[in-house]
Amino acid sequence: MKPMKNIKHSADLSNRESSSLPCSGLALQCERTSTPWRETTQPISCKPIHSQSRQQGNAKRWFLIALIGLLLTACGLAESDQSHHLEQPASLTGNSDRICVIGDPGTGDNTQYAVARALETMHCSQLRILGDLIYPSGITSPSDPLLEKHLLKPYHYFIQHKIPIYLILGNHDHKQNSEAWLEVARQHPSIHFPNFYYSEHWGPICFFNIDSSFYDKIYYLHKRLPQTHWLRRAMQRQQKSCRFSIAAGHHPYISSGSHGAASWQLAKVLKEEIFGSVDLYLAGHDHHLSDEGEVDGTRQLISGSAGLLYELGEPSETKQFAASKPGFLTLDFKQQPDGKIALDYNFYAVKPDNKGGYRAIEKVWHGTMRGQGLRLKEDQP
Repeated sequence: MKPMKNIKHSADLSNRESSSLPCSGLALQCERTSTPWRETTQPISCKPIHSQSRQQGNAKRWFLIALIGLLLTACGLAESDQSHHLEQPASLTGNSDRICVIGDPGTGDNTQYAVARALETMHCSQLRILGDLIYPSGITSPSDPLLEKHLLKPYHYFIQHKIPIYLILGNHDHKQNSEAWLEVARQHPSIHFPNFYYSEHWGPICFFNIDSSFYDKIYYLHKRLPQTHWLRRAMQRQQKSCRFSIAAGHHPYISSGSHGAASWQLAKVLKEEIFGSVDLYLAGHDHHLSDEGEVDGTRQLISGSAGLLYELGEPSETKQFAASKPGFLTLDFKQQPDGKIALDYNFYAVKPDNKGGYRAIEKVWHGTMRGQGLRLKEDQP
């Protein structure tokens, strides 16, 4: 090695001092003796920094990330279930009880307003919105101007007449401040959103509303276990009293729409925890109307065309009906003489007039089914 020249330092050093110097793109560990430095011809001894130290640093970072994830999960598991449950006085089996179901409405355009105006004529006793409440990226706060244009104004009729609106969030609602929706519900008594996932007990009918984005997006990994544990406990508590069971999430398990079936990580949870356990699963996300038939004794209905509309994709193997039309779904429950709960469900297509109203409402599909209650997996052979 040739002598190194013109190296100057202004202070004395203790026994040995080390520093990293770049050398042909590599990091070197360099050492020198402790004498007052001046211009010298003495060489500096350099050796490469071992990759082991970098690997140790990466291992520590991943350990900290895993530890934080475990702590967050533990906090979620320790959270009380009380804020995740709504006990309702009604049974939903009366002649005036009708649940109207929409999904993916939040465009703020003529299609959304046309479907909203059509819903006002359907004698809904409650409205359920299956996520993607506001496009393109949810809201920043409870005072976000988009909230008025894309939710409060289109569904003012329901709020004015104190018809309850039940929300779940979609993937677009998580893009900004998803926590703001909890405050929106506190400020508006007609809007119900007690938590990101919550159950309801309506006499013999039970609902389990999940946040399917937690299972679909890897960055929500730490939120999965708390929701899954909550769901199992909630189902166990309602198993004896529930004669018709419904789960609702934003993403479908199977679909004849352009998005297609659920991602593998979401599909795994839906198959293990929902399908085969409940009578009915409601979803949006794919922007159409469809009756996807039954899988493991669970029927899936998609109502995702209350605002945004996409073309259909490949039909699912169990598809009964699918239409790429703006519209909504209605659910009417009746108690049978044998004590079973029967459901009449209807899909309606809406023809907008391009002025915020509609020209026609058409029933495009009808189906019936009888509830079997909750069939928890550990109770099945």
